[in-house]
Amino acid sequence: MTRLAGRKDRGQACGGRALSRRSRGADAKILWRALFTVTLLGATMLLLGCGSGGSSNGAQNDVTVAGNWQYTMAPPPDGSFQGGLQGGFLLQTNGTVTGSSAYAVSPPLLPYPCNSGTAEIKGTVSGENVALTAMAGTQTFTLAGTLSVDGSTMVGTYTSTAGTAGDGTPCGSAETGLQWSAILVPTITGPIQGSFHSAGGVAGLDEQVFLVSGGLFQAANTGASNASVTGNLTFLNTTTNLSDYPCFTSASVAGQISGNILNLQISAADGSTWGEIGEVPGSNGVTGVNAVIVAPLVGGAMLSGSGPTYMVGTNSCPQSSGNTLTVGNAGDYGNICLALGSASACLQPITLTPSSLTFPSQVLGTPATMQTITLANALSSPIGGLTLALANDSGAANFTETDACGVNGLPAAGQPFSLLVGESCVITITFAPLETCAVGTPPTECPSPLTATLTVTGQNSDMIFTLPITGSGISADGGAAGAIEPGAEGIIFGDVEHHAEIE
Repeated sequence: MTRLAGRKDRGQACGGRALSRRSRGADAKILWRALFTVTLLGATMLLLGCGSGGSSNGAQNDVTVAGNWQYTMAPPPDGSFQGGLQGGFLLQTNGTVTGSSAYAVSPPLLPYPCNSGTAEIKGTVSGENVALTAMAGTQTFTLAGTLSVDGSTMVGTYTSTAGTAGDGTPCGSAETGLQWSAILVPTITGPIQGSFHSAGGVAGLDEQVFLVSGGLFQAANTGASNASVTGNLTFLNTTTNLSDYPCFTSASVAGQISGNILNLQISAADGSTWGEIGEVPGSNGVTGVNAVIVAPLVGGAMLSGSGPTYMVGTNSCPQSSGNTLTVGNAGDYGNICLALGSASACLQPITLTPSSLTFPSQVLGTPATMQTITLANALSSPIGGLTLALANDSGAANFTETDACGVNGLPAAGQPFSLLVGESCVITITFAPLETCAVGTPPTECPSPLTATLTVTGQNSDMIFTLPITGSGISADGGAAGAIEPGAEGIIFGDVEHHAEIE
């Protein structure tokens, strides 16, 4: 009976009711069997009621608001202002919350803010209830809301006071009962893999995709409106041990994250600036590079954006000089997709290895030389409707193509073909120069490189990848520049239609 009494005390400590042991007149065997059953039930209830993490309340109490948050604040119905809190970090000590957030308030019909900076945040959290007050310059935002069970979102309503701009004009109005929400942004520390997809630039890399890997490290949460991020990028192809990207093989990156907005400066080993990823804070789109957004994914996060999201200075890429960091004068610019951790959202559907071909100079009329390219399916599912096309950009048919991508390894011959999971095929490019210069090249510039472009197009043109090919033709007798090999005069040159990838 001592053992039962002990359980009775525990039950009372957890708010339970003592079990009655009055069973006078009952058979002793029935009594002990009943007591044994009740004891088991009591122990089970004791574990459920008093165990660690056994209840939903216990799980909720373990959730914290500490972390990096991206806020969305609904504008007033009359459109008197746009914006509010943007992104920043919160700290929590017991039920007390402190932190900071970037903010920007814009007047109606104007794209630039009349009030912006860093807002100090103070507040409390009790269970799922969150209360925050943000001092955003002359305007105060008071947020009340609830925290989700997993701690990943907050939603609620906010009130605001009227604010003024630096010149004393109105900037932000007094409002009440407007909606707000916030999402928790994952810490972007870990390995990355993905691609740079060129959209143009003086280096001439338009529509080429370059695989990139590396790593990022985010500094500890101090409750500031941003945290520093450092890391490295490498374009080294593990198969060839060469760089696929002609602008540089590797680089260091450093910048900051605030909410879900990331900006990184690309630098050389000597500290010189090579370019940037994401819009520089406060530049308001001057460079032409758009924001990079961090989105949570299973196993990590995805770093991407719309429109140009990276830019490389002209001094870092071939065929260019200077270092004006604007898209209009960049050596290369385009879109990034970087997956963090074990996320695979940024894997390209296909890979072309190598990403370009360069043939050595060759005398007109000598035997052809050949190089190969491997086209591979990089997805975890089959890819159908692929087509190959080779365009001689210089004019004459200096380059030709054959492949083993068709059915049973036969040439595709311009017809659609498929690649199974993990399957690849070999494309062979032959160089037999018929001329020393592209048609229309001034004599003073001969001999000049002869070029061609291999294009891989997906079904319905939903993806287009291009690979540049270069070679030089030399006249055997050192004759007139621009000489064309006899027999090539009758070649008809067609126009090459250029496509842009559908994002």
